[in-house]
Amino acid sequence: MESAGRKAGLKFIRDRLHTFLRLHGYALFSSLGDLWRAPVMTFMTLLVIAVTLALPLTFYLTLANLQRLSGTLDESWKVSLYLDPKLNERDAKPLVARLRKQDAVASVELIDKDTGLAKFRHDSGFGDVLKALPENPLPVVIEISPRPQWESPERLAELVTEWEKLPQVDFAQWNMHWLQRLRAWLQLAERGVVMLGALLSLTVLLVVGNTIRLELENRHEEIEVMKLLGATHRFIRRPFIYSGFWYGASGGLMALTLVWGLSIMMRSPARSLADMYGTSFTIDFLTFTEWLSFAGFSVALGVMGAWLVVTRHLWQLRV
Repeated sequence: MESAGRKAGLKFIRDRLHTFLRLHGYALFSSLGDLWRAPVMTFMTLLVIAVTLALPLTFYLTLANLQRLSGTLDESWKVSLYLDPKLNERDAKPLVARLRKQDAVASVELIDKDTGLAKFRHDSGFGDVLKALPENPLPVVIEISPRPQWESPERLAELVTEWEKLPQVDFAQWNMHWLQRLRAWLQLAERGVVMLGALLSLTVLLVVGNTIRLELENRHEEIEVMKLLGATHRFIRRPFIYSGFWYGASGGLMALTLVWGLSIMMRSPARSLADMYGTSFTIDFLTFTEWLSFAGFSVALGVMGAWLVVTRHLWQLRV
């Protein structure tokens, strides 16, 4: 008796699952057929969605690569003290010995004028121009590496202020200043990308919603007949929801393809620019997780835009 009841229950579940899959499979592929029957309109709509989604994705990819670049840059806490041009290496040695005795200093390196000129000639590529100068214009430089406990912007700024007041020092350069400014700009750009993404996501909702609304208007009489025959709102809504699914999925895929093509085009110039600065940097595309997240987000936009318009339309028919 119990075995017969269990079999009946399993058969009921299997039948319900088969019906569910059949109905959704039919709606999925029939909605794709509807889009295929209007190729020009479908392609134009997908192109608008793809370009709209590609804009924030391009900014996001650019920002992600810049953040990666700022993270891989050498976070050197070194401070370069440029001495008075009138001083030579012999005049700088007492100052070097004095700096080495400070508790905050880990190491001190003295770069004389000739060494500095040779390095500048190698890095700048202006060797022929520098040979024409009557004398070496570069000053003696002292590079100071602080101890780890002093490697913070606030504490190191106090040391730099103190060293700049030394009579032998012309000015001090702190290598982390520009990197901090870059990261501040990146934080501002990150918020801008979020705002832009939100606005353009709303645009995608409106594009999909307007497209589905036109399709609803074209099938208005068909929908009324279906309601008279007893079709539920869920049954009527299903193919339009899958149309939104196809718009979101296809538009997202086209956007990914566009941005991927742009990243491929920019890799060679970026590599050449990095070689000029003696660093290695390549433009990376989205990771698999980011790719999957973007695809899911674009599908969600398409489905949401379709659901909102169809639900509103059916509610108006009820009234």
